[in-house]
Amino acid sequence: MKKCIAKGADPYKNIFVTILSLLISFVGNIAFANNDSSVEFFASNNTEEITLQTAYDRLTGMAQSDLQNSMIYVLQKNHIDQGNFENILGTYRMSSDKNITADNTEHFTFSPYQHLSDEEIFSLAKELAITLNQESIAVFIPNQATIGEITVSFISHQPSINEAVNLLHDKLPSSYNQAFSLHLANTCNDFNKAKVAAVEWLGSKINLEEINKAFPSEKIYHHNGKVFLVFKTGKKERL
Repeated sequence: MKKCIAKGADPYKNIFVTILSLLISFVGNIAFANNDSSVEFFASNNTEEITLQTAYDRLTGMAQSDLQNSMIYVLQKNHIDQGNFENILGTYRMSSDKNITADNTEHFTFSPYQHLSDEEIFSLAKELAITLNQESIAVFIPNQATIGEITVSFISHQPSINEAVNLLHDKLPSSYNQAFSLHLANTCNDFNKAKVAAVEWLGSKINLEEINKAFPSEKIYHHNGKVFLVFKTGKKERL
């Protein structure tokens, strides 16, 4: 995890902060790679069709802070234990007009020690969709039956955002380019210099063999689970 260091800052303090950040990142990566027992929400507060660059600007600005604060309010109101927040870039096909849009996304991973029923999870997702004025919230619910989440972690070379998108277009069928999430290595740089640490897909239609074939030099993670879009009307769609 890269940290921006201000001019004139105490160098020893910066070293301590860097070491602490690396430790947090290491622990976070372990949790990320072994979160089979954790429910996950993917939410946004964007209401327009936007480009990846606009989504990145929202991700690094007040829009993302507002999104996280709104989510925290709903989660605390429903007595949800402290979990893990991660800012990611997303793309998805809108249900209203079927156009593909980029998005600033907040990825919330629940504590594995808090157990909620499916109905409680869906009710919470619906409330978030209403609060954030979103068509839907993506929800991952772990189980042992099917693969619901696949992630490529770039260990050979971390591409830029545009390079990552081009890799997906070049290496995978078009269906893989419509809905995915980009986990960024840092957000200190401008859009063109930001690096992608990993790309993630949700749903049962993603083929692990195709991903492994397309990215033989990278680390591939997968988690078993069910994935749903939960709409603000209460409707649920299985992905």
